[in-house]
Formats: sequence, C-alpha cells, structure tokens
Amino acid sequence: MVYHDDLSFLKIMVPTSGPVPALENAEYILSIAKKVKAEVLVVHIRDKGESREGDLALDIFDRFSKQLGVKVTLKPAIGEVSQTIIEIAKFEDVDLIIMGATEGRNVASWIIDTIIKKTDIPVVIIPWKYDKKLYKETITDAPFRKPKT
Repeated sequence: MVYHDDLSFLKIMVPTSGPVPALENAEYILSIAKKVKAEVLVVHIRDKGESREGDLALDIFDRFSKQLGVKVTLKPAIGEVSQTIIEIAKFEDVDLIIMGATEGRNVASWIIDTIIKKTDIPVVIIPWKYDKKLYKETITDAPFRKPKT
C-alpha cells in the first residue's frame, strides 16, 4: 500500500449487496470518502441470470454522491462475488475496500473472510449495527493523517 501525502489520490472500493444495505451505509461510507478526499468505486456483482434488482444499489450511491459532492464510479458486474471483488480491486488499483456486514447473514461473513484472506488490500468492515446518530459527529471531528513510518 502506498501512502499518499495528498489524500486526493485515495481510491476506495465499495462492494454493495443490494438496495437495502446501500440505503443503510451509502451516506456513511461516502462521508468518509469526502473527509479523506477519496474517489469511490461502487460495485454490485450478481450471478449470471440473476435479477438486476440489486443494481438499484448503484443508483442509491449515485444519488448520495451527488448530494455530498463525492466522485463515484459505478460498476455492475457478473461473477462469483468474492473473486470478482478481488479481481476488480486489483485491476482498478484501489487503496482500500470498505464493506458492510449484515446481521445474521453467513454468506456475507464468508465473502468478507475470503476477501480478507486473498488480498493484500486493506479491508474495513462496517458493523451491521452502529449508532447512526453519532457517525456524523465522528466523521466531522476525526482527523485523518498519514501514519508515521
């Protein structure tokens, strides 16, 4: 991982599993991106032949990005979820992957575990339950700095 003196070159990948998780996490994730002046790549991956309903998550991120003024690239994809996330992250040369955990979904845990084990790109997991009232305060007040080497 390369640390940038100017955080405007930071690229964050956000895989989304559908419209419900996107509604729960898009504003939070994009607020982080705005704070660190990052661009965001939002990806929704579906199986071949699967409904495109999950692609609505991309629209949700698009609307929040316009409200918050964050540069977002939207990418629908088809394939096995964890492997496709890893391939896209490497191809797009992302610096960070941010994923949301979903309550009671073993599939999501398995996907997250696979991604963490098979890539050297840092992965941040947003817990399925966090105090949504306090997150804005945290985002606004938190200083983001390059780690000391």
